[in-house]
Amino acid sequence: MDAELDNELRQDFLVEAGELLQRLDEQLVGLEAAPGDGELLNAVFRAFHTVKGGAGFLALEPMVLLCHHAEDLLNEARNGKLVLGAVQMDALLQALDLLNGMMAAVGAAAPLQMPPPALLAALLPETRPAPAAAPVAAPAPSTEAAGGTIDDSEFEALLDSMYGNAAPGTVAPAPLPAAPPPASATTIDDDEFEALLDALHGKPGQPAVPMPAPAAAMPAKPDAPATAAAPVAAPAHHAAPAENSVRVDTARLDLLVNHAGELVLVRNRLLTLAARHGSEILSAAANELDRVTDELQGAVMGMRMQPVGRLFQRFPRIVRDLARQLGKDVELVLEGEGTDLDRSLVEALADPLIHLLRNALDHGVELPAERERAGKPRKGRVCLSASQRGERIVIAVRDDGRGMDPEILRRKAVEKGVIDAVQAAQLSEGECYELIFRPGFSTAATVSDISGRGVGMDVVKTRVAELGGTLQVHSALGQGSELELTVPLTLAVLRVLMVRVDTRLFALPMGNVAEVFELDAGQDSLLDGRLVARHRGRALPLLDLAGWAGVPVAAGRHVVVLHIGHRRLGCLVHEVLGREDVIVKPLGPLFDGAPGIAGATVTGDGRLALVMDLAGLAGDDGQPSTSPQSTG
Repeated sequence: MDAELDNELRQDFLVEAGELLQRLDEQLVGLEAAPGDGELLNAVFRAFHTVKGGAGFLALEPMVLLCHHAEDLLNEARNGKLVLGAVQMDALLQALDLLNGMMAAVGAAAPLQMPPPALLAALLPETRPAPAAAPVAAPAPSTEAAGGTIDDSEFEALLDSMYGNAAPGTVAPAPLPAAPPPASATTIDDDEFEALLDALHGKPGQPAVPMPAPAAAMPAKPDAPATAAAPVAAPAHHAAPAENSVRVDTARLDLLVNHAGELVLVRNRLLTLAARHGSEILSAAANELDRVTDELQGAVMGMRMQPVGRLFQRFPRIVRDLARQLGKDVELVLEGEGTDLDRSLVEALADPLIHLLRNALDHGVELPAERERAGKPRKGRVCLSASQRGERIVIAVRDDGRGMDPEILRRKAVEKGVIDAVQAAQLSEGECYELIFRPGFSTAATVSDISGRGVGMDVVKTRVAELGGTLQVHSALGQGSELELTVPLTLAVLRVLMVRVDTRLFALPMGNVAEVFELDAGQDSLLDGRLVARHRGRALPLLDLAGWAGVPVAAGRHVVVLHIGHRRLGCLVHEVLGREDVIVKPLGPLFDGAPGIAGATVTGDGRLALVMDLAGLAGDDGQPSTSPQSTG
């Protein structure tokens, strides 16, 4: 086989089989909860079979062997010979893990190892029926002029028979209408049969495969046995539908997004020039460019979007395995799987969400006996949901467990030296929950290999902040907790509020802006050495961006109120310029570790503006962080 063609086929197999195996993770967990679900059982069987067919075409024998054993076990369940229990499901999930490892080896062009004999033995049903001895009855073409087709159930029955999977004593499916015998008989081999399977099931990414030609037009195989079975005649197919999708390399897509982003900056520049010069012709052209740019930007952003279900489908398996390890009975409920978000966020959010789910199971949901004593169902419930609020995506992890006790959080924080007793007494209930994000804070009595609530939660917060997101905690003692994660809809274009401090420009993400007001004389004061303003009946901590940036303080009394999790922070600025869509560019290693700076952008008038990292701008204590000048 041509090396280039072989590599192309291998890549196609990795993509298509990878998608099937990814779905299998969720399907197998669902099948364990509902082993009698015939539709789900058939879907799992077909997934293993399709992966086996592709692996067989590429001569990946270890994968073929493993998939074939999984097929045999699933086929026994399909035939009603056994009900899949915990032992069988463990074996199928182990097989899936091994297949994923094999897929990684195929992608790296590494040799595959044969499956462990113990796993193959675990995939054998307890009682194996004897192989079917009846000859395979081949379907014949319909007597209709245009030809006939066979449905899925008939084709699956034919598949079982040809692979010797039919159980003894079962009734053979009704034969298709007979047709006059062809002039000469022939058989089809396994590869041809796999092609027939792909054609009938409409394997994605593959063109329609024509059925074998009538026997009279096919040369006889020299190695055909003397007692050849009747030929499998081809039902007539309709013309293959035109392809309506195409696979695009992500690097090309990212390049297109970058170009669209640069066009946004040019659009902003032209709009500024048109407003400044007052030319009607220039304004009309700029407005037309504005409209086209918005449409192009929306189309490009849509190409980057993926349903959050692609991220969620990996979590049922994680929750299932962890619950068994902890001795807990937990149901994972997924909501809002159709919510779209930027594909770059799909992978970036995986680790933070895994950590939040582990915490919910480890320290949120109680053991079954403890739940029963509390009057709750023995089975705990964890809900993972996604929704869109304006230009932000909200992902929440809720549990119906024991909840968090603010008093315990206060006491632990003082014991660990995170805050002193005076500070602890002043914390509100919501601020107590924020303590779990402090480095080194944990309520766990013992350290285990499972993340406790607070163990590494500061890392989760940092990762979410890097994505321009925030974390909020809600809890009710005895009823459960919710951790709400919000991130921008896309990382490619950011909508900001542009402000001026002296001659410098700063961009504040609009998703965190609550309101803007002008500070009256005497409205601000010092409280415990910190600058605050009386606003809406509360003390609002203030950050003077002029002092933070090291520029001369001028007369500017505008305050931008920011929401950062449960916290509120007011930024003192000299002028609020308005909203703008910007492309955030990194500033390089020189600014690594500088708190409060996420990147930079070019404004409509060609000037440079710093894009603020609001989570870094507010310190862990909810107060303004130090100036970047003091960080060296």
